Amino acid sequence: MSHWVSPRYAETGRLLAIRSFMMVLVCSGAQATELDVTAYSDTKYTSNAGLVTTATKSDVIEKIGLNVLFLEQRKRFDAQANFNLAQEYYLKNSFSQQTDLTTGFGLFNFDIIEDFLDWRTSFTRTQSLSNTTLANTPDNRGERNVLKTGPSINYRINSVSTFDLGANFTQVENSGDTAIDSKRVGANAGYNYQYNSITTMSLGGSYDEIIEIDQKNTASNDEVRNSNLNVGFAREFSQGLFNLTVGVTQVSSDSEETVTGNFFRLNFERQQFFLHDVSINYSESISDSSIGFDELTLIEDSGEVEQVNIEESSLLDIITLKQSSIVFTRSLDAFQYSVSSFWNDKDYEIQLNDEQSLGFFLGLKYRIHEAWAAGFSYRHDRQKFFDLPELGQNVTHTYKVDSDYQWTQTFSSNAYVAYERRQNDKSAIREYEEFSVGVTLSVKLY
Repeated sequence: MSHWVSPRYAETGRLLAIRSFMMVLVCSGAQATELDVTAYSDTKYTSNAGLVTTATKSDVIEKIGLNVLFLEQRKRFDAQANFNLAQEYYLKNSFSQQTDLTTGFGLFNFDIIEDFLDWRTSFTRTQSLSNTTLANTPDNRGERNVLKTGPSINYRINSVSTFDLGANFTQVENSGDTAIDSKRVGANAGYNYQYNSITTMSLGGSYDEIIEIDQKNTASNDEVRNSNLNVGFAREFSQGLFNLTVGVTQVSSDSEETVTGNFFRLNFERQQFFLHDVSINYSESISDSSIGFDELTLIEDSGEVEQVNIEESSLLDIITLKQSSIVFTRSLDAFQYSVSSFWNDKDYEIQLNDEQSLGFFLGLKYRIHEAWAAGFSYRHDRQKFFDLPELGQNVTHTYKVDSDYQWTQTFSSNAYVAYERRQNDKSAIREYEEFSVGVTLSVKLY
């Protein structure tokens, strides 16, 4: 099954990719240009392509892709073109081939009045799970496209105080036959006070309102309004930093009761804390399901925290998200190990789809010599579905052995062997086992 993409956004994505790469070619010699272009080939054998209990099918998955990271900075403008374009093939036809364009575009920020007024435009495309209760397979993936544009004012009141004011128009389009698309207008304001060289305090607020909803050609007049008010504190210290933002968020609509909840973001990072590098994160926020959340925290196999968006809902809903993570890493000569844990809780106001996930990750790396490293990791995930007890509780164990080799400055490879098993306390049909072997070749073109 190939991804559904609106013709309008498919064309937008292609044009943005082409124009961005043109900018890469034209501007690569400029002093203010940062450029990283990498081509890769990812070959994977899997014993269970569909991640199912019975009637399993083995397959060989071939993915060929291009990663481009580009930043052009001038006196009056800066442009970004960060994207991954990949073509994926299932050689035994477990799923149809598909093309993915995942972007983090900061397309064009233009200074209208230097150091005071600029215009910001961005386009992002992220992959999402159409149904978070099912496995991450091509049949369960979709896209969310977000186009945002508008002016922004930065006014320096004095040497220690600044005031920010912005407005924007946002258009959101989700894949899926019943998914919600929306157009919205918003505004934000913030005040920042530099108490001293290492301490900053802030006061901020934002508001946006959906002005048009389209549930795949079924128009709705329901208006959803999001508002947020918060205060923040940030402080640097020896070998670390601390950020804390607290506030209140309110989401209201014409058809549902108003939901009010806490807004909370905490980040603590410290090097050499009891001989370990430590990162602690906690956040709590509310959003409507049309636009989702800016970012969700996942622990990747590397043990690091990665911010990705995997939220999609087929109905207009209000979601309260709470999440936390903690990561410990330490290097001992040629050895490095990491221990991390994470917790996510999603509460839907309308849909019966509340869930909670938690888990931990253990990883060990050994650098055999400067160009060659090998490692082992274990990941444990536990997923509960509070409103659907018949789904039971998923417990997933993932074991992985991998090896990285840097052949030259521009060419590297990674090989791994992995085994994954999911158990369920109530539903045997939701269990599966998968054995996989993979090889990735990566060439840095620029």
